[in-house]
Amino acid sequence: MENRALQELWNQPTRKRSIGKLVYEILFVTVAVINYILLLFDALYLYKMPYFRMTMRDVLLRQAPAIVETYDSVKGIQPHRFTVAYENDYRALKIAFEDLATAPLLERPAREQRITELLASLTEHSRDMIDRRGVDSHFYLAEKDGVLEMVKNIIREHLPNEENSAKQGFAHFFSRENLTDERRADEFAFFEKEILPLMQENYFRWIGEDGEKTDYFYRIDRWFVLFFLIDFLFRWAGAIRGRAYRRWYLFPVHHFYEIVMLYPPHYSAALRLLRIIPIYLRMKRNRFIPDDGLMPNIIHDNAQIIAAEISGLVALNILDQAKSSLETSGRLNLSPGTTEAVEKLLAARMDQFSRRVMPEIEPQITEMVQYSINRAMEPYLLSPLGPVIRLVLLNVHATIREGLEAAFSGPEGTERLSRILQKATHELLMSLTDAQSQESLIRDITIFLDRFKKDLEEQMQR
Repeated sequence: MENRALQELWNQPTRKRSIGKLVYEILFVTVAVINYILLLFDALYLYKMPYFRMTMRDVLLRQAPAIVETYDSVKGIQPHRFTVAYENDYRALKIAFEDLATAPLLERPAREQRITELLASLTEHSRDMIDRRGVDSHFYLAEKDGVLEMVKNIIREHLPNEENSAKQGFAHFFSRENLTDERRADEFAFFEKEILPLMQENYFRWIGEDGEKTDYFYRIDRWFVLFFLIDFLFRWAGAIRGRAYRRWYLFPVHHFYEIVMLYPPHYSAALRLLRIIPIYLRMKRNRFIPDDGLMPNIIHDNAQIIAAEISGLVALNILDQAKSSLETSGRLNLSPGTTEAVEKLLAARMDQFSRRVMPEIEPQITEMVQYSINRAMEPYLLSPLGPVIRLVLLNVHATIREGLEAAFSGPEGTERLSRILQKATHELLMSLTDAQSQESLIRDITIFLDRFKKDLEEQMQR
């Protein structure tokens, strides 16, 4: 009892250390996964999706503007001054029209003048937005020149003109002739649904002293890197203390792939995304994912399908080659060794055949012999001596039946029957070397191969 208690006390710290290590590994993986989610979000935030002109920021701008408002500061994004001025004038125009409807008569001229100024300002903003091209474009730094083209096409389609001009379209849109009391609500609704969301995708980013666009994501990522660095140094020290490697400097050599977690490039999101490799290996080493990993199961499932398809194609190819070989050669090359092997194989089964099979078919053989005798004696049976001959044949038939039964049951009869069957087999195999026999046999084999090939193709198509 005392020894057992001492053993339990001795093992208790070890259990605590193992549980503590497991908790730490869970903590590390949790932090690493959170970091990778942030990396993925940051990489996709301004990435223009293939076959889709929008970025994640553009999507969030419509679905979750609060996230955009928060994360824009991380990416160094500011509202573009031109877009802000344009939108402010538009909002002021809506308010001016609302105030005009409720203004006293004495104040109406001033309100009318305010509306005229705002209409002229918006028309001038629109003309300036369209005239600026290349690096002078208000949409150039945000790489949103395509959005400007969409705005121009939408206004052309909404207010067509003879010159198909977007500038004339905007000039007509921001006019008193267009914004009448009857049309104003519909026109403002169109502008806020079709034009403003596209213009709000535009933004401005300063250029830093290093020549790159400002990006403050490193301020978030550096704390994760510090955590990964401390973890790496502690594991290195533990490897040295436990003598896990022959030399102290071999630990970073064996864990070279963790460099992407310890030295994050400031502007390269693609290299930061490579952190999935050490994260995956760490999770696999701690058995947080199956021992075989995720990909082997996928490969295994698809490999079975591919193997089935390939095996079917191989079988079809073999059948085609066998058929073409028979048709080309026009003969079956049966070597003496092959013939001898077949004879030995059949001889080994003759004894079993004569002992088990022949007794079962003995009544049919007896009947066949009796039928042959009756046919031979048929002329005599029709003569005046017919009744006497029938009595004699009855005794003959009984004697034949007894003789065949004795032959099939005795060793001498069995041996004779085996020799007869072996000789017949030998003659059959020898007959296969005949040209006419081989031609007929090849024809039958090719027909069989064709039918078998069709059945195999139907099974592969199911």
